[in-house]
Amino acid sequence: MPIKIAATVFCALLAFGCSKPAPQPHPEALAPFSTALRQAQPSDAFAAVYRFDDARLVWLGAKHATRSDSQTFRYVREAYDAFTFDLVIVEGCPTSWGVNPERLLSFARRHAANAQDGFVQGGETVPAVLGAVDQGADIICGEPDDTDIKARVQAAGFALDDLLGFYVLRSIPQWIRERRIDNAADPRIDALLAEELDLNRQRLQLEPAILASVDHWRAWYRALNGKALSADFSTEEAGPLIDGPFGSNAVAAAISRARAQYLHELVIGELGAQQDVFVVFGASHLMIHKPALDAAVGAACLVGVAADGPTLQDCA
Repeated sequence: MPIKIAATVFCALLAFGCSKPAPQPHPEALAPFSTALRQAQPSDAFAAVYRFDDARLVWLGAKHATRSDSQTFRYVREAYDAFTFDLVIVEGCPTSWGVNPERLLSFARRHAANAQDGFVQGGETVPAVLGAVDQGADIICGEPDDTDIKARVQAAGFALDDLLGFYVLRSIPQWIRERRIDNAADPRIDALLAEELDLNRQRLQLEPAILASVDHWRAWYRALNGKALSADFSTEEAGPLIDGPFGSNAVAAAISRARAQYLHELVIGELGAQQDVFVVFGASHLMIHKPALDAAVGAACLVGVAADGPTLQDCA
């Protein structure tokens, strides 16, 4: 039998056909979130579409939005119009919740039911989840457990004090937005810091001796950022810029990288299982992940999706 014919017959007999070997993760290619990368990020939502063998990966870099007429919401609708997905991965909750977690489904249904005049309080997660339900796709969360983050951040050389300290620090901008405090010098902050220390020790499974009190936390903050906690606290102190001016930026960057490594491995594993995958995460995540995706599965079929340019349908 000629070699070419024999190879064809052999492929036909194989249960998996003659598909490519499964893609391998390339977490080393994840881009650090630097000032330059942030400046290069598009000002609105954008998307990338990858092909691997018979599988498709559509990654929406969302500009977090609560309006149904936003570009983010439009891209969610366009993705479901162009593709039928096997799996949808969303931001903000851990994979350990399982497949099609009821608490996530309830969240999406509740906010969809309460939407008014195009305002959807739950953001783009709502149409992403409900679109998956309509298609019969499975839904999972794309975040690691806190103990996974702890292991990765420790492996990167950071102390447990830094991890717990930052978990508390990152809540300060939220407290200010929610008007629970006026600024970081507000005397009401100590009770919040104490509560957050206890909560995050439990989440991270840490001993009580790690930053044992608010005074210990304040001393950690002063040593890390070179100043006492005061009204001049900047929300930038909680940001993950690898080249940021604050010591806390380096801790934030390590945590961001731990999340990115986990998500990259998760996505590539699902794509290798010949799943059509839709990822809906904030735009900065796509900026970080794109070089690693290119290394794992090759160049994207499409990046950007400008309003007057190619559409997601062009890569279906």
